[in-house]
Amino acid sequence: MKKYGVVKAVVVLQAICMIVLSVAVIVKLSPFSDDPEQHDPDSETKAHTPSDSDTALSNGIAATVGGVPITAAELAAQLKRQYGTNVLRTMMVHKAIDLEAEARQLSVSSEEEDRELAAMMEGYDSEEVFYEVMEDQLGMTESDVREDVQYRLLLEKIAIMTVDLSEVEIENYITAHPEQFADRLRLHLQWIVTDSEQEADVVLDRLAAGDSFEELALAYSKDANTAETGGDLGLIDSDDPFYDAGMLEEASRLQTGETTGPIQVKDGYAVIQLLERQKTDGLTGHILYDTARKELALSKAKPLNEIEDDLLEQYNAEITP
Repeated sequence: MKKYGVVKAVVVLQAICMIVLSVAVIVKLSPFSDDPEQHDPDSETKAHTPSDSDTALSNGIAATVGGVPITAAELAAQLKRQYGTNVLRTMMVHKAIDLEAEARQLSVSSEEEDRELAAMMEGYDSEEVFYEVMEDQLGMTESDVREDVQYRLLLEKIAIMTVDLSEVEIENYITAHPEQFADRLRLHLQWIVTDSEQEADVVLDRLAAGDSFEELALAYSKDANTAETGGDLGLIDSDDPFYDAGMLEEASRLQTGETTGPIQVKDGYAVIQLLERQKTDGLTGHILYDTARKELALSKAKPLNEIEDDLLEQYNAEITP
């Protein structure tokens, strides 16, 4: 998964949301908003004592600091200065992609969208957690994420339409990159890293006596990055090069909930517990062939930002002064 591209698109989408929010603020603060009383001539005769908030609303004030106002117009202008160019370009590119996709009769199937989303979700504990992170940290709803994926997949299809590949090239690519298409095992582990084997044995004895792994991690583990979270390493590939190969080999033989150790690692001795295992079947059949063809074609195609520029030029995109 091309995570840099995802993050870049997410940031732009955030900017769009911020500008939309500023517009909503302006509408809300406008004295001509859709308040029935404001449109009712008789409402002027109704008894009403203006409050401080009423005064702020009528003056279009978004916030105050030390009594000094920040107006909704200032907010909108600042957002436009910071994000306006990128947001407008994104909207123009999306329109150009729509036109080109319609002209070439391109579309994104639900299978393609789901496969791309599954790749984006790698490293998250679940689909629910993934969307919670998108919502909490980036302000993106599930529909926002799916829309971003659809446009990106359409752009990739446009990019590779002119790339010719032979079956031999695709088969050679599959052979040369087995790790990208083979079965994958991912392990959700906790660990406690101690200075000595004897100390690790003490941890194992206390676990056998019923002490919680989380409390022991906080008390004994020298890994400051995980001690306060119960030694949680999250989901990692069973062949992750950043972890000791011997430890991962032992972990892959554990059943869910089992503990083992001491295992000698770079920083001492580890006691590990398997919380979950996830097995992902390798790609086969047409999915394998299509995925390999797409990856190889993208490596030979023009960069996607240049494809965007070409589309804008093709459809005579211009910014109105």
